[in-house]
Amino acid sequence: MRTPPPSHLGALREGFSLLRRHPGLSLGLTLLAMFLAELAPALELAAGVKPSLLVQALFAFVGLLPLEMYFIPRMQAQLDGETLNHPGNPSATWQAVFDGRWLKAFLTRLGLSVAVGLGLLAFLIPGILVLTLFGWGPMRMLLRGDSILESLRWSQAAMVRHWPRVVQAVLAMLLVAITYQMAAGWALDRLFPNLDPDLGPGALLRLKHPAFWVFNLLGGAMNLWLSCALLALYHRLETSVQKA
Repeated sequence: MRTPPPSHLGALREGFSLLRRHPGLSLGLTLLAMFLAELAPALELAAGVKPSLLVQALFAFVGLLPLEMYFIPRMQAQLDGETLNHPGNPSATWQAVFDGRWLKAFLTRLGLSVAVGLGLLAFLIPGILVLTLFGWGPMRMLLRGDSILESLRWSQAAMVRHWPRVVQAVLAMLLVAITYQMAAGWALDRLFPNLDPDLGPGALLRLKHPAFWVFNLLGGAMNLWLSCALLALYHRLETSVQKA
């Protein structure tokens, strides 16, 4: 009887290991995430817009854009170069390699996110399929220097053969993130029981109350861990493809 391949759930633990390689960098990015998250209510106040959950989500996206666009991919490129020293991202030159690729990889990720979002809004299943098959494309571009089409083809071919273990690990990561969000939501309800569920906490409250700074700090740490865990999962997928 053929022995089934081991799961990729170890990527969750490896994500913590990658974070611990540079404690100072991890702490600095976590603090940056906290301050960028607090930029959202400041922008709301400056714009003078009416409070709503949609407005909060929009300004949160704008506030965290520098982190998602540049700082987290840079950390992933550094960790990838240091741990694997792959010819596509050598340890000695990872900074120069990253500088030449990060914008193209981000634009590809942005385009893929739009395609996934449209698929989710339309019929749900197409969006999930696009994300499952092509989700590794931007990381492949960033770390290995493939073109857009090459990276998307690689992602598709890899996921067609290895999707069960990869999806299992991703779902486990999402479970951790959702558990944190539920715990944070529960704490928020206890701290502020009279908030309007359609409006959420006001911008001034989110800017001044220390609880939101703590939530944003923990959320930033969670985001960094997820990014490192996804990097570890990519490494596992890449190894599986090479062995096949």
